[in-house]
Amino acid sequence: MTLPTRSQRYWLRTLSMLGACSATTTSGTIYLFSTYGPALSRRLHLTSTQANVAAISANYGQLLSGPFFGWAADTLGPQVLSGFAAVGSFAAFSALAYTYEGSLGMPSWLLLAGYMVLVGLASQSANMAAVTTTTKNFKQNRGSAVSLCVAFFGLSPFVLSHVSSLFFAVGDVPDTFGYLKFLSYLGLCTSTAAALSLSVVGFGPSRRYRRDIPDGFIVDRASDTSSDLLGDSNSEIGDEEPL
Repeated sequence: MTLPTRSQRYWLRTLSMLGACSATTTSGTIYLFSTYGPALSRRLHLTSTQANVAAISANYGQLLSGPFFGWAADTLGPQVLSGFAAVGSFAAFSALAYTYEGSLGMPSWLLLAGYMVLVGLASQSANMAAVTTTTKNFKQNRGSAVSLCVAFFGLSPFVLSHVSSLFFAVGDVPDTFGYLKFLSYLGLCTSTAAALSLSVVGFGPSRRYRRDIPDGFIVDRASDTSSDLLGDSNSEIGDEEPL
């Protein structure tokens, strides 16, 4: 296998950073319930308690799944997590949209909470794929690189709520169905783009600890060669007899 050159690794890291920012931009969708929640609650005749439980279910789905998706990001690679985020986000918001439209009937509010849990899972999956990849790609500038992902994650609900008010709240009746469909396709497109662009570009495992490299990880095997040469030179120095 031909190893990437220094210039190629630079562009791969840049592409990966763009994919990470794209993924985290739509990871803040769990905080958008206030934009479509009231209309959804009126359509389904939910009480305030039921609406609040449905809203907070997305947070539980995101926060409680953090350790699992952290392990998955290290073990399976960012492509798998981004793929799950694409499918999960599209399925969850599509289900919310067609529930609002009435195509799926009048489901229980517990099923609605289940949809919101899936929104939280997809959000955490995309976020962990982006942050884990970024920390491994930018070892010398981890703080700056991760802060960029966190900034896009924080701006996500701000930007998407303005998109709702500008394009889907025109007139007396807001287009809640159209907005939910927009969120479903947005999550599908951005997470798919992240799955195609996210990759860990850097040094492989050390000589003392090796394991199979999952798909999606680009290993710079030149580090093993340099470490071998360094280890051989050190051993030769240690073998010299003292004067």
